[in-house]
Formats: sequence, structure tokens, C-alpha cells
Amino acid sequence: MRHNVCPPEQPHHSQPVTAVPITRHPSCVTAVVLAAGAGRRMGTQKLLLPFRGKPLLAWTLDLVESLPVGRRLIVLGAHADTILKKLFRLPSFPPSTRHASRVTSHGSSRHASRVTRHGIRWEVLINRGWEEGMGSSLRLAARHVDGGMLVFLGDMPLVPREAALAVLSRAKGRPAAPIYRGQRGFPVYLPAKLRPRLLGLRGDIGARGLISGDYELIPVDDPGVTLDIDDEASLAAVGGELQGREPHSL
Repeated sequence: MRHNVCPPEQPHHSQPVTAVPITRHPSCVTAVVLAAGAGRRMGTQKLLLPFRGKPLLAWTLDLVESLPVGRRLIVLGAHADTILKKLFRLPSFPPSTRHASRVTSHGSSRHASRVTRHGIRWEVLINRGWEEGMGSSLRLAARHVDGGMLVFLGDMPLVPREAALAVLSRAKGRPAAPIYRGQRGFPVYLPAKLRPRLLGLRGDIGARGLISGDYELIPVDDPGVTLDIDDEASLAAVGGELQGREPHSL
């Protein structure tokens, strides 16, 4: 089921980066965490690897739970059951929501399961076609969200809360993303007007690939918005380079 409780989004003009209020009500925005991949370059399920005292994916989940958004949705795939057990304390999909695992002709969840973590509700989608690439997860999320989406990657544990709030403050009529030293990062805000394109995505096209034309880049002074963990070397490099700095304060 999709939800559409927000007024139509309107385009806006660029504003200064500092002291920007969240003018579009956060309840109109759905935070979407993409966590469907197998992590093959890591050689194991990287999203559950320990990182500074807790599983890698837990950093992104905790960050999203701290944000003033209306809905929180996670797209799982290759290791869905393991992640649900470890991070949502579920033995598997709850019996009451088993219907959520029914698949469509595209091989993904027809309905979202509702689970809780730390007392906060999440919606869980299972992408059975995760091997197609990130585009399949974005396409699946778009089927369940009519409004704007604030998209996070599950393997980016160092995104600072301040950067996420800065992007959320720009959640209006055009895409927005943080930029660090010339490199675009996450989270990425995708307005409702992009939904037709999201529904047509194929392959490994990600959220950053949808940012073109009229969009806004928000300068941030934190490499966490661009650092993702793809393999053991990147995990070691990030841990060594940024040792001692908390990814975000809750």
C-alpha cells in the first residue's frame, strides 16, 4: 500500500546552506534504506560486520530513526532473514505479515511488512530480484511511496546526522544531495515528480544517477557522506582514518 498524505511539491529557489529550516513537513518524506545486496566483494555479509561496537548496517538504521521523517522503509534482499534476526530481533517474517513475502512477476514483495526496532516502526520490502542491481530496489521502493524519498545506503555508516538534516531541509520539488570536495554523496532526496522514472529503472542505476538537470547540491565538510564500505580494504581504511570520531550523535 502506498501513502499519499502530503500536498503537491513545489519547486524552489536555492538558499544558503546554513540555518535552513525544514519548511516541507517531514511527515511527507519517507526515509528509504537500500540494503539488498550480497556484499560479494567483501566475501561475507558486510552489513552485519562489526564496526565500532555494532553491526555496520545498525549505524544507518540508528541515524534514520533519529530523523524527523514520516515513514521509514528498508529494502532487503540477499540476506533478508539474517538481517531481520540480528537487527530487528525477528526469527523471520512474523506470521501475521507472511503475506509480505508473496512475490510479483518482478520477483519482489507485493506488500510491505511492518516491524518495530527500538519502538520505531519500519516497513520492510524484500527484493527477490536484488541481483539486478540498485535500480531494482529503488523501483520496488517507489511502488510503495507516492511522496518524496530520502535515500540511504546500508553500507555507509559514517553519514553525519547534520548532513542528513541539511538534505531533509531541502525536501521540496527537486532532487538534493550532499557534496564533499566535489564528490556527491548520500543521503539523496528524490522528489515525488521522479516517481515515473524510478518505476522504470533497470539494472544498477542508483539514486545519484537520477540527479541531473535542476537539482541542488549541499556542501558539507564531512567525508562520511561519500564513504561506503565495499571490501575489507575499505573497511580497514575507514576504521583507521576516522578512528575515534562518532559517525553521528543521537
